[in-house]
Amino acid sequence: MTTAEWHALQDTFYRKHRLYQMQWAGLDLSKFRIAASSFAGPIALQRDDRLLLEAGSAPMLDSSIHVYSASGQTIGTIEYEGLHMAGFSWNAREELVCVQEDGNVRVFSLSGRDPVSFSLGPEAREHGVAECCFWDQGLVAMTQDLRFIYVNDIGEPKPRMLADAQLTEPPHCWTVVPPHLTLSRHVEVLVATGATVLCVDAAGVQDQLLDQGPYARISVSPNGRLAALCSLQGRIQVVSIDFQRSFSECTAPASSALADIAWCGSDAAVLSFGDEALLVGPFGDTLSFEFDAPVHLVQELDGVRMFTDDVHELLSKVGEDSKSVFQIGSTAPAALLYDAVDTMRAHSSRADEIVRSIRDDMPQAVDTCIAAAGAEPDVGVQQALLRAASLGKSFLTAYNGDKLVDMCRSLRVVNSLASYAVGIPVTLVQFHSLPFEEWVERLLHRNLHQLALRICAHMDAPADQVYVHWACAKIRASTIDDDALYRILRERLDTLPRAIASYVDIAEVANACGFQRLAIRLLLHEPRAASQVPLLISMGQDDAAMDAAMRSGDADLVYFVIFHLFKALSLGDFFQTIARTPAAARLFEKYCTDMDAPVLEDYYFQDDAFAKSARLIVVENLHESDAVKLVANLKVALKMLHNDKASVLEARAMDQQIKLLQVQQQFSRDISNEEDSYIGLTLNETLARTLAAGNYSRATKLRTDFKVPERRFYYIKVHALVGRRDWAELARLAHARKSPIGYRPFVDECVAALQYQEAAKYVPKCDVQDRAALFMRIGFYHEAAQAAVQARDVDTLRQVHAAATDPTLQHDIAQQIEQLTSR
Repeated sequence: MTTAEWHALQDTFYRKHRLYQMQWAGLDLSKFRIAASSFAGPIALQRDDRLLLEAGSAPMLDSSIHVYSASGQTIGTIEYEGLHMAGFSWNAREELVCVQEDGNVRVFSLSGRDPVSFSLGPEAREHGVAECCFWDQGLVAMTQDLRFIYVNDIGEPKPRMLADAQLTEPPHCWTVVPPHLTLSRHVEVLVATGATVLCVDAAGVQDQLLDQGPYARISVSPNGRLAALCSLQGRIQVVSIDFQRSFSECTAPASSALADIAWCGSDAAVLSFGDEALLVGPFGDTLSFEFDAPVHLVQELDGVRMFTDDVHELLSKVGEDSKSVFQIGSTAPAALLYDAVDTMRAHSSRADEIVRSIRDDMPQAVDTCIAAAGAEPDVGVQQALLRAASLGKSFLTAYNGDKLVDMCRSLRVVNSLASYAVGIPVTLVQFHSLPFEEWVERLLHRNLHQLALRICAHMDAPADQVYVHWACAKIRASTIDDDALYRILRERLDTLPRAIASYVDIAEVANACGFQRLAIRLLLHEPRAASQVPLLISMGQDDAAMDAAMRSGDADLVYFVIFHLFKALSLGDFFQTIARTPAAARLFEKYCTDMDAPVLEDYYFQDDAFAKSARLIVVENLHESDAVKLVANLKVALKMLHNDKASVLEARAMDQQIKLLQVQQQFSRDISNEEDSYIGLTLNETLARTLAAGNYSRATKLRTDFKVPERRFYYIKVHALVGRRDWAELARLAHARKSPIGYRPFVDECVAALQYQEAAKYVPKCDVQDRAALFMRIGFYHEAAQAAVQARDVDTLRQVHAAATDPTLQHDIAQQIEQLTSR
């Protein structure tokens, strides 16, 4: 009968359900130090070296840590060598955290990875660790000088000191309030000293001003709102976490000393006294449970697991859904629906009467049966409740059956996990409180790959992590060569409906186990170059890493390889290596250019890149003001260009530039104002400044020496003469010979200088078609009209007529227009 496991505590029922008959043989747990993981995790046993044992009295006399499942099946052995442990416990990732007395912490994984180590700092190393207290993510250690050190996250350990509680003697007991349960979101420690309790955190110490101590045990409820206190006299109190309110009190039996306290949910506490467990309810009522051997408690989200040398049981609160169905005398719709199934199987007509009587409450009855099935630990009862829910659902037309289907799928997984072979007796509440991927990972820690694959397929979840873990486990256990192992892995992985997401984890394990050729071949299947390249680099495969980075087209990844090579290789080897990959060499050049890195000069020298070396010298001297130094540097660049047969034009241009700099240097000596220096000017600018200074003969010689085209020289000279207002020289230039650039530039320059009279002198030398427009541009309308008549341009005449203000001129223009249009 389902209610046979129920125990009443006032109007509340608690269920004590037998999970397993323990499979370990002949173990006396009193001779071991024990660390049991929450969420139905593994149990770690290490011989208690503080006890004197008779030779041959125990099956395990070594210092190894033996790991068992909750059913007592052996999972593995952790070879532990080191100082005596101050404490050990499991974290949320099912890693065993061992704290040594010298302050060193070692974290062991069930998957076989190398242990991770870190230190709790100089304080722990100097004084030693006396005791430890753990939670899912971190730990608090008490040193021999009674100071507390905490680590918030074991995955990223950063040991810090809590405030000094000024303890003069070891506390009677102490416990941790994890950060996620405190108002400050920082870890707190409750320390029982004298008759009171101190609350210690990083900021300070607060005395709770209690007077009923000393306390032998303190335990904090899972929701962080209550604390259970047990005094040395056996007085048990449940108080608020701020110690301001007391909710219940009772007296513990005096038969044996208190061993441990754990919470059963958030409103009841379980105390272990040797072979007896005492459940203390919310109002001080108690239930006692007897065992044949000392009992050990493991606090869970929704109950307490209790195990001894022989049995493993779960104590939990009976939910309202189960009470509605199974409580004696219950007339709830769910109870009637459950009875209807039995009567229907007995072919009784009463089943129809029951269904008709609850038709209006049928949705509620179905929901209750489904929820009760999730709360029941017995598979047969689960099946009966789900059959009842299925029966009720068949009478509903608009009921969504997804809830029933989801419950069936979840219970199938939960029951598979709870089998003896697996030994993870998780409840549905616990199963849903963690991501599904974590349950798969826990199976992989036990190398249960086949079951993990079936569960993933059952839950329609990706199985990539299963195949990756299987491949890694296969590699770790393999004794065959790389090629044979590669064939085995590929034969299995090639049969998958889709490729696994990443091969990097497998390749890392292969490389760590000495299968480097296998790791390289596996990385060829890795689709993400960002994951592929770092591993290739760590394996010393620099060329392969560079090829992978280049194939990815990711410049940042190529730079990552380049910087690694730069640090790892000598300068000469580095230059030779990147020279084999032109694209990488160009990226290196660009980086050095942008960052103005001096190593670029060495690279060009090593690569015999004479033209690039010359260009680098030119770039470095762009802002050089010292003419002597500039000429000397450019001569070096010219010498490099002469060594490059493909840089003939560049060498010629460089030679001309050096000659120009020498001329500019000479010109600069003749002026007193340093601001008018010629150094750095272009050839055109040098000509313009020379003409502007009135040195016409020097400008002519400069033009001859550098073979400046005549048309360009004319443009520069006209502009300079107008700027100097040297109209006589401008006139001589215009009349000396026919201008190679025409006379329109003369007019344009004069107009730009607002010298319209001077501009008018050169308009008649311009083309006939342009004269009228040019005269109009400078306001000479009479001349414009004459030029338009001469060009027989009626449209321009009309424009002049419209622009002129002289009536006589307008009359004459009108007559000319009439004459031209009448012909």
